[in-house]
Amino acid sequence: MSRILRNTLLVMAGTLASRLLGQVRQTILTNLPLPDTTKDAFWVAYRIPNLLRELLAEGAIQNALIPVLTGLPPEEARTFARRFGAFLLGVNLVILGLGLLFAPQIAGALLWLAELSLAQPSPLRDPAVFEQLVLLIRLVMPFLLSISMASLFSSMLQSGERFGLTSFSPVAFNLGSIALMLLFPSSIAALGLSVTLGGALQALVQLPALKGYGLEFRWHPAFRAALGRIGPFAFTTSVRQFLNLVLLSILAAYPTAAVTGFQNGELLFTTALGLLAVSPAMAAFPRLSALAGNGEVSKARELLFRIMARLAVPLAFASAMLVALAPWIVGTLYAFTDHFSEANRAYTTQTVMALGFALLPWGLNQLMLRGFYAVGQVGQAVGVTATIALLNTFGYWLLREQGLFVLNLATGLAGWLGLAIYAQRLQVFQMVRPAQVWGITARATLAAAPAGGVAYLVAVQFGVPAFFLHNILPLALGGSAGLLVFVGLAYALRLPLKLR
Repeated sequence: MSRILRNTLLVMAGTLASRLLGQVRQTILTNLPLPDTTKDAFWVAYRIPNLLRELLAEGAIQNALIPVLTGLPPEEARTFARRFGAFLLGVNLVILGLGLLFAPQIAGALLWLAELSLAQPSPLRDPAVFEQLVLLIRLVMPFLLSISMASLFSSMLQSGERFGLTSFSPVAFNLGSIALMLLFPSSIAALGLSVTLGGALQALVQLPALKGYGLEFRWHPAFRAALGRIGPFAFTTSVRQFLNLVLLSILAAYPTAAVTGFQNGELLFTTALGLLAVSPAMAAFPRLSALAGNGEVSKARELLFRIMARLAVPLAFASAMLVALAPWIVGTLYAFTDHFSEANRAYTTQTVMALGFALLPWGLNQLMLRGFYAVGQVGQAVGVTATIALLNTFGYWLLREQGLFVLNLATGLAGWLGLAIYAQRLQVFQMVRPAQVWGITARATLAAAPAGGVAYLVAVQFGVPAFFLHNILPLALGGSAGLLVFVGLAYALRLPLKLR
């Protein structure tokens, strides 16, 4: 087994474990004995540090620091990591202080934007709920500090191709969050602190592997290279968070439970995206960068397409199943207690179905984005990503009054347009051949669409039961029927079904 395949499987295993626990955490949160308005307020509050998380932690830090760390001699890399850690800590402390101080103003600005977009008052504007929102913002803000340090630690380990601990460290986040919510299920404070505790645990479990790592408050010449990379990476990897902030601002003016329903559905989407696209892209990026950096562009292109061709298959199948089996997936994952309201169920189902159409293009886009960075075209990556972001945001704004399903279709439309733009621009740098990209995408879609139709026709024979256990049989039978059809068509269309 090649190192890149071994690392890919390791990252995927860690992602799967953390995502499964993340789903457990989401299910518990959705079924807490708290009003839907409180749950909506939590997600609005959590979006603030989660947005900054992409700017100061995952994405920007990891992708930008790894090339810097690998380019320095081992001892110098450790010195740089100590000094950059101190710098990162200082930036986070400033942001944390501002967040704690201006929490009421942040909450008010979010609701003002929501009410401006739909010209109607937000359910979170109620004085009691607004007070909860302000409290929750203050409780979740420290999460940013801990997750930033966790990302720095991950970058140090991944630069040495040590993917095991970093891949499984999010498990600690989910376990800590779950434990606190289970201990205090009716506490708003425990709900807010659950993510703060989880982030601290994710950082702490990695610290022993760094063998005496400490902070050093001094400048390092490599800061310029690191900060120069972080800016573009922060933008390109935070697109979904910016888009979600715009969408969340719109949803905050929707009826109660729309925000939580979106979060439930978005978690399923990001779980599939993380497992089937982001994890392989992360594992392949060091090798892709090395090939392109050594002038072996043709080999880098072959590697990129080989990964895309193999991942297009599971991405297409998962996309079809999310669209076809959304009601039964939602019922199986969330319908555990009466605290999962019918409104929450409806909004979650609409979101899952709509985002199912976005999974295949956004997954392939994650891989092609790394192609720009591998050949050093940072400006191109920023420009293309900005274009996709504007398209998606414009779609949200145009469709803001059409309901949650239609609103989320904007993500799928932007993903498909983005796929065309990525392929066309990467062709200029000889990293992809658009005909190959569209060929594998079309074949995967041709196999997935009939499979989704068969899966739905089988599952719908059982109706849509309310209780989670009663959803399992139609989900299993529908999914199995869809899989049989998909595999048969995949063989007929000569799609790659094996990892090599």
